[in-house]
Amino acid sequence: MDNKFLDKSGYVRVPVSEVKIGMFVAELDRSWLGTPFLTQGFVVSGLSEIKKLRELCNHVYVEKQGRLWAGKKDPFSKDAERLNTATPFKSQSLETGIFSQKGNQKQSLALTIGERKAHEPTSTIVEEHKFARKIYSDARKMMARLLKQARLDNQIDVQLAQKLVAGFVHSILRNPDALLWMTKVKEPKQYLLEHCLHVSIHAINFGRVLRLEEKDMMRVGLQGLLSDLGMIRVPLEILYKQGALTDEESELMQKHPMLGRDLLMNSKDGGRYASDSVINHHERFDSKGYPRGLAANTLPQTSRIISIIDAYDAMVSPRVYAEGKTPLQALQQIYRNRGKQFDEDFALEFIHAIGPYPPGSIVELKNGCVGIVLKSDPKYRQLPQLSVVLDSEKNPQQAKIVDLLALDKAGESKEYLIQKVLKNGDFGIDLKDFTVTTLFSSVEGTSELNDIA
Repeated sequence: MDNKFLDKSGYVRVPVSEVKIGMFVAELDRSWLGTPFLTQGFVVSGLSEIKKLRELCNHVYVEKQGRLWAGKKDPFSKDAERLNTATPFKSQSLETGIFSQKGNQKQSLALTIGERKAHEPTSTIVEEHKFARKIYSDARKMMARLLKQARLDNQIDVQLAQKLVAGFVHSILRNPDALLWMTKVKEPKQYLLEHCLHVSIHAINFGRVLRLEEKDMMRVGLQGLLSDLGMIRVPLEILYKQGALTDEESELMQKHPMLGRDLLMNSKDGGRYASDSVINHHERFDSKGYPRGLAANTLPQTSRIISIIDAYDAMVSPRVYAEGKTPLQALQQIYRNRGKQFDEDFALEFIHAIGPYPPGSIVELKNGCVGIVLKSDPKYRQLPQLSVVLDSEKNPQQAKIVDLLALDKAGESKEYLIQKVLKNGDFGIDLKDFTVTTLFSSVEGTSELNDIA
């Protein structure tokens, strides 16, 4: 074995440029937290994992024995090199434009991000927050109108839906963190309304991460908004039932993708928006989804994106019958089901884009203080900027801005590291009582505010 490989507790130190499919990655050269790899140790199973390792790390530690690839080709061998240059997964697609290539074959947008220009924020989170609050408030009213129309008239105003989504797109392009904050404020009795809005917001933000053009962000945001609209045609006693559904009730609930498509087909100018995402967002890569049990290679890219985001928001949302998971718990479940329920390439990118502490997360620090996450560096999601609002005794204090990344670089972050994520309402903290603007404006001195914002 080449001398550049260094032994460490039974592992081999490997430059990320030489990681191959089949290797068991046991350690990274950085913290696992904040990466999309939410299990501390995994077998490299695809090109998307290798790509993400190369983006995040300089080297990793892998098992030097064949424990996890016993009976298979040794990934250290020269013959295994060809696995790293395999043709990216292509599939049949019903989509057009950036979502497809010649012959209806496409390369995953998650693997080609670097080919497109990044969207740089044009405003600070403080500046955008006041606009995002108004946009979100107006969107709630518009969504209520859409749901009422869907229930009573069995159709929707597509132009109104487009207007709603356009507001989200413009805000996210200016600064995504402000509108993402809004998705953290949830009302269990308004689940369907908020779910439609939040799936759209996350879909647009993910489109920004994938560096899609504005028109394509509009498209994926509209599909996210409409994907679960068919649920309004499910009987309310089933939709909001607090106990477990019967087999018959589950069968009715699983008809909502078809009901959503029918809604669009009944709507003026809605036929062309009867997208695959509406009917396919509960299909799975292992063909065990519904309503049609489609094979993975028939699922368009937008369907794969919405499938992940729909599941994520459903998991983190409290219902009248259950508490929601933390973002980290939801992302761990997505990670475990990548390649089975979800597209692996998009799942890894989405996990990294959200991170364990998205804006609006309430967190308890190791020193006992409680803070609210404001934003984070995309490369260091585990070290966000936050506003500490409770002291170590859980008493209210004047908001204090803490930048965990800056403290970490200075070697002073230990007592401020995040210990756990709290639920909205814990220790009397309700996100409705806070805004980014008020949290920042409580900081004395404009220079600190400018540096942070």
